[in-house]
Amino acid sequence: MTGTAATLTPPVDGSWMQSAVGTWAHALNSADRVWEVVTEQPAITVPRAGIWVVSFQARGVAALPANMASNQGLGVIAGLYKDGALIPGSEAMAAFVATGANAPIAQMQATGTRQFVHPFTAGQTVQLAAYRVGQVGVASVVSNGDGRSYVTAHWIAPPGDGPS
Repeated sequence: MTGTAATLTPPVDGSWMQSAVGTWAHALNSADRVWEVVTEQPAITVPRAGIWVVSFQARGVAALPANMASNQGLGVIAGLYKDGALIPGSEAMAAFVATGANAPIAQMQATGTRQFVHPFTAGQTVQLAAYRVGQVGVASVVSNGDGRSYVTAHWIAPPGDGPS
């Protein structure tokens, strides 16, 4: 593979692709359950058409403030975009925390993973995306030495291949 942390391009005959692994944090600031692209994680470009086994790992952080007036929950859901649209079925819960009223601060960090088979054409892009569940507190997707977020895929069959 060639490229920088911002762009990672496998060779044209590549049967494997992986996003760059870096250190970053992406705050999820959209409204409840509104997808946003995790721009800190570079997109990857599919080098050859066919059926791919796609995997991703997303480290989510959900932190609720101390002494809230009511019971609250906060979560992080991650998924993959193909050419700017969600790949249905790619969603995974990366973190969720809930606490009762007037509880001390609650924070959770966890890693969600997902693996699935999906067809692509050469040149399509794959990008990590996420949304928050709940509007109280701080929700984010992160990647650092304590846990990484990334996307990988392995080519397994030519275009149009299916069950025999």
